[in-house]
Amino acid sequence: MNVADLVNELAARANVSAVIFTVALLMCRIMPVLIFSPFLGGDVVPTELKMGVGLTLSIVLFPVIQDSVKTIPLSALPYIALMAKEVFIGFSLAFVVNVVFEAARVAGNLVDTMAGSNNAQLYVPQIGQQVTLFSNLKIQLAVVLFLTLDGHHLVIQALGDSLVAVPLDGFPRFGGGAWPFFDLVIRVFADLLRVSLALAAPGMLATFLTDVALGAINRVAPQIQVFFISMSIKPLVSVLLIFLVMGALMQRMQDELAGMLGMLREALRLLA
Repeated sequence: MNVADLVNELAARANVSAVIFTVALLMCRIMPVLIFSPFLGGDVVPTELKMGVGLTLSIVLFPVIQDSVKTIPLSALPYIALMAKEVFIGFSLAFVVNVVFEAARVAGNLVDTMAGSNNAQLYVPQIGQQVTLFSNLKIQLAVVLFLTLDGHHLVIQALGDSLVAVPLDGFPRFGGGAWPFFDLVIRVFADLLRVSLALAAPGMLATFLTDVALGAINRVAPQIQVFFISMSIKPLVSVLLIFLVMGALMQRMQDELAGMLGMLREALRLLA
């Protein structure tokens, strides 16, 4: 069988336009998770590679949904509505997945601000921006833990489950009502501050106690320039304490990543 016969047989078995439109809808749901989640590598990974990964996942997931998808509209307005729905679901999943990584960045900023070392910044390619030293450390730690715990596999599985919860040719049904889903999104956003404070607590406590001690010394001996002394002492104390509690910090981050994946499953349940 030559190539022409193979193409004719493929065209006879499937509507090529419908297949292309279906894969495009799949990519609208998958690409926001790949683009905005730091575990894929951020700006270091070329856009072409991200598009290739998204297309590969779409092709892999296509046979799973092929029988469940009944009709894909080929006219403009209905198809644009489906694309907007897919982008909304993709952004919602990416927002939930990204919360722990964003909390790690905020926690590092809090520690460096209290330690007085927030002027030193590094470029983190995973999020495409410059952050402080402890932010860089905690973001890299979160990414390594996430990949070590096979979190990327669970995210891909969640994408597959989302296709069952909300089919490509349908809209979110919000079985429990629309408000519980948006309430979950609000709670995820609120958890950003809670997780940030939890991850920053050791360093913030160390710098706070150092400030209290230096303040007491200044009351006893006012001639000592504690402000200039603190500029060198507080970063050292925060670094020492962070490395002393690194095991507990990693365990807490692991628990928060597990909680994030639980939130992801809950979001899928509320969308169905």
